[in-house]
Amino acid sequence: RLATANGGELLEMHGDGGEVVVRVRVGEVEAYARARATRRPQPVEPLGSDSPSLTTVRGITVDASVAGQLEALLAAAESDGVTLTGSGYRSTAQQIELRRAHCGTSDYAVYRAAPSSCTPPTARPGSSMHERGLAVDFDDCSTRAAACWRWLDGHAAAYGFHNLPSEPWHWSTNGT
Repeated sequence: RLATANGGELLEMHGDGGEVVVRVRVGEVEAYARARATRRPQPVEPLGSDSPSLTTVRGITVDASVAGQLEALLAAAESDGVTLTGSGYRSTAQQIELRRAHCGTSDYAVYRAAPSSCTPPTARPGSSMHERGLAVDFDDCSTRAAACWRWLDGHAAAYGFHNLPSEPWHWSTNGT
C-alpha cells in the first residue's frame, strides 16, 4: 500500500515465516528490503494484495482494467483462426498450493526457492501477476512451436500482453 501511495508498484513480496523480502519500483528506481522476524509469524496476505476488481472474459478471470484488452486479443486470434483459452486470476492461497505442488512442501520451497527451481517454473506467493489478475496462462502454449504461442508472439504486445520468456504459456501486462 505504501508503494502505491507513493506512485510505486509492488514487484515482489515473499516470506518463509522467519524472513520477508519486499521489492518495489517507483519510477525508474527499484528498492529491495529484507526483514527478519523475532518470532515466527503466521503467513499473511502480502501488502498490496487488495482484491483486484475481477471480471471474466470468455472463461478467463482477470482484473477489470485489462478485460477490454483481453477481449480484443481473443477476438483477433479467433478471427485469425486461433482459439485461445486459459486461466487468469488466482488467489495467494492458490499460488501457495501451486508452489507446494511444483516446488516442494517446505517453507523454503514455497516461499524462497527461485521460481526456476520449480517444475514447471512457478512464481513465489505475493509476486505472481496472476494474484493481481494481470496474467493469463494460455492452454496449448507449452512450447514456442505451438500455434497459440506463435500467434501470441506476433500479436499480443499490441493488446498489452507480454511473454515471460521462461514460460511460453504465461502472458502478462509486464512480461513477469
